[in-house]
Amino acid sequence: MLKKLPEEVLNLWNYWEIRGMVLLSLSLQTILIRCGPLRKTIARVWIRILVWSAYLSADMVATVALGNLARSQGDSSSDGSKNANNSIQAFWAPFLLLHLGGPDTITAYSIEDNELWLRHLLGLVLQVGLVLYVFSRSWGSGILPFIGIPMFIAGFIKYSERTWVLWSSCSKSLRNSSSSLHFLGRFDRSETKPESDEQRKYLREAETFFLISKFTMQDLVPSYLDLMVSHVRFSKIPADGAFKVVEVELGLLYDMLYTKAPLIYSLYGIILRCISFLLSITAFIIFQVKIEKHAYSSIDVAITYLLFVAAAFLEFYAFLCLVFSDRTLIWLVKKRWNARATAIYYWVRKLTTNKRWSRSISQYNLIRVYSENKPLKCLELVGIDEMMRQMHVNRVELNGGLQQFIFKHLLKKAEKMKENFNLFDKKLRSKIIGQRGDGVLEREGLLKNYKWCTTEVEFSRSILVWHLATEICSGNEKDADIVSTSKCLSEYMMYLLVIRPNMLSKGFGEEGYLNNLRGERYEDIIQSYKTAPGYDDSRFQGSWKTNKKSAVEGGRVLAKQLMESKSESKKRWEMIEEVWMEMLSYAAAHCPWKEHGHALRRGGELLTHVCFLMLHLGLSQQYEYQTEDDVSDVSIPKTFLKYNGRRYYIF
Repeated sequence: MLKKLPEEVLNLWNYWEIRGMVLLSLSLQTILIRCGPLRKTIARVWIRILVWSAYLSADMVATVALGNLARSQGDSSSDGSKNANNSIQAFWAPFLLLHLGGPDTITAYSIEDNELWLRHLLGLVLQVGLVLYVFSRSWGSGILPFIGIPMFIAGFIKYSERTWVLWSSCSKSLRNSSSSLHFLGRFDRSETKPESDEQRKYLREAETFFLISKFTMQDLVPSYLDLMVSHVRFSKIPADGAFKVVEVELGLLYDMLYTKAPLIYSLYGIILRCISFLLSITAFIIFQVKIEKHAYSSIDVAITYLLFVAAAFLEFYAFLCLVFSDRTLIWLVKKRWNARATAIYYWVRKLTTNKRWSRSISQYNLIRVYSENKPLKCLELVGIDEMMRQMHVNRVELNGGLQQFIFKHLLKKAEKMKENFNLFDKKLRSKIIGQRGDGVLEREGLLKNYKWCTTEVEFSRSILVWHLATEICSGNEKDADIVSTSKCLSEYMMYLLVIRPNMLSKGFGEEGYLNNLRGERYEDIIQSYKTAPGYDDSRFQGSWKTNKKSAVEGGRVLAKQLMESKSESKKRWEMIEEVWMEMLSYAAAHCPWKEHGHALRRGGELLTHVCFLMLHLGLSQQYEYQTEDDVSDVSIPKTFLKYNGRRYYIF
């Protein structure tokens, strides 16, 4: 097909084909280096699309460019200038191998990419062979192939690093390397060394709790002693501190799953980083001193310099990421008795960003979406109407008040298990974790009247009905502040149900029954509870049990019931927000660990933070012990005394 193009266009294509592919590969690497880490702290869709596109394209472009280089080498019938250009272009092959190694800031786009390490190992063998082939075809073209040897070694190191990291982050390797044996030892050592600086204390706590998080994320079962110590120590941390500990902890998990951190923060990684940097600098100096630039195309020489600069920038950026990271701060905290390490710690902390995740909560208001937006038939026909739901997602900042409310609620649940040392009662723990609104209603003496929309209905339908009722009640409330927490949690749970159904036990099903919201004015929907039947109406009960289309009507009925059963506005909203908090904790405890891992690359989810707060407070079904006799081997009261901050070491 190219032969049919005009000769000028064909010549331009032949001239820029390899050059353009190399520059495109370099551009994609730049995007990945700069934007790869941003997805940890930015929840916007555009950043995920940009990184996803660059990640999928980078390897393909570098591979095609290498293939074109191999095809263009060794044409002995060409004139001298073309041979010279072919020679300097062959020198680019090691740089493409370097690009295939990828930046340190992103090795995997999703968790599943780590399972493909064998594919990358095969790619390593094939691409190294292809680079050697390019070298062999251009070996008689002067000193350039010899200068390419240091860059070839640096590229081989980079690509090997990526393959090793993918292997070390796959599920099998993580399960084999995960252990909670050092968890108690870390606490024993920190017991005699109290921290005066809160930030340093939170970093130490995060590193210690990370041992449990890494262990449990592989669906492994921590011991009952881990449960006790984790509960006692974590419950003493204030709410804002608990969230900071989890933030650091999740950052460490993100690095483990999606970056080269498992290698570059090790002694071997630092050694390899120094070797590759020295090799790159050596190749650049020899190129600058020994090569006669006028023998080659000025454009090719400029591209070569650009590749050298980019290689140096990649190494320098990796060094900055290494220095200005939580792992460096944690390492310096361990050296706290060293005055020089302390000074470096405070200097690094000033230059390190405090934002470790997006700190935003996604919101989806179902009534406003369906009442104020018309469906686009053209999008439904091509099957991307679900993608357009993202357009209706809003985000609000996680404030300190909501943090306090969440942590206080979880502490109350944890205290129930601590009473009379019932921390190991699996039935009690299952009951507390399994509450999704019924616990609050039972405490208020109202569960019998609200079973129809809580325990007697599937979780997804319960979320939908309570969301509609919360919106209707809030629309009839004059005090906006009193409803803020309930609305925030309500719209967040609705966001999970509609946009992230995999994070819930059951997702958003057939939504045809919601179409009757379309065409109604928002104000009319808010006032519709006044004409709704009572929850005990026989006609409504029959429709509710047999017809899913009654979910919208159920929201109106629940709103009416809430308005009538709790006439005092403050008490009503206190109960509603507690119901939503129980739903949130229920969803967090039952969300698969894999989905929490996926959420880390989307700016983080509040649900994941709640899940890890519950884990460290002992509110996890994953804590087990084998037999009753195992518990009797430890004196529970004495162990509580030991790890409760006192100086009693009694066994």
